[in-house]
Amino acid sequence: MKPFLSRLFLLARCLVAVGAASLLPAFAADDKAAISEQVDAVMNQAARAGMPVLALASTDSCTEAGPLRQRLAGDAALRPLVARFAFVELRMSGDDKWTWKRWQERFDTHRRQSPQLFVIRADGRKLFSGDPPADLAGVLRHQLGQVGQPLVPRQADLFEAQLRAASELQTRGDLAGAVRSVTPACRVPSFARPVVESIAFRAAVADRMLDRIERAAAEPGADTDRLAAVELLVAAAEEFATTLPDVARTAREHVAEAGRDPAGRELVRQAQALHHAAVAARRSADRGLALYEQIITTHPQSPAATLAAVRLRSLDAEPR
Repeated sequence: MKPFLSRLFLLARCLVAVGAASLLPAFAADDKAAISEQVDAVMNQAARAGMPVLALASTDSCTEAGPLRQRLAGDAALRPLVARFAFVELRMSGDDKWTWKRWQERFDTHRRQSPQLFVIRADGRKLFSGDPPADLAGVLRHQLGQVGQPLVPRQADLFEAQLRAASELQTRGDLAGAVRSVTPACRVPSFARPVVESIAFRAAVADRMLDRIERAAAEPGADTDRLAAVELLVAAAEEFATTLPDVARTAREHVAEAGRDPAGRELVRQAQALHHAAVAARRSADRGLALYEQIITTHPQSPAATLAAVRLRSLDAEPR
């Protein structure tokens, strides 16, 4: 392939290039130190379900911890509230004191009083820490108003499956499909890990696409390179219209700017034809071949025909 055609082909496929590096957050490899096997298991399960953690920390000699523990478990007003938390108990002295030390490091707390209560949101944010309040039921009720919606197991399973699908679509270069995959989770007002990861993934795509759009809009005026850049703008405007409206709106504005004069409008038409052929080719190689051949016939000796021919050779080389 000639050097300038190679460059053109790469530029025209910049949507695929956007998806080359994983945009999924690596929450599974949390860089925070483990607290203990038991505590980590409870907190990981709570994070997946979007459930807050209620932690009670006390020393072995604390005389207030026992009655508080019984009250949390048996008080009729507290029991339904406590049931909405994942419960963790921490020893501030004795053999388990190192677990307490790691807890202190994780949540940046240095108080030594015993007992202490903590409320940790599913995404790891500390919402409350300190002495057990006099109005414990009121405080727990208030904290539950800040922790978001928990997920039922089938929701967590579904959202994790959609994240895996998004990763596969991203690898294939279909970022629009990847964003569509995670969008249902992004609409749930939850701090559950699958929701947080989905929101982070969508935000990363939006940031990367806005950067690509601005770079495409600034592409020099050579017809071949400019056509590939306008195709990216057309693709972003169409494919992210419902999932990333800010991205689509920015792309539409640049498409409108590109089509202000007759030559620019023709460039936009060619870019639209190329984009529609590329979308069709993802679904059916035969349909993509037919549309690229149509572009060559309709726009002979044009930048669109040049690029369509490059893509035809690429599709012909792919196994059927």
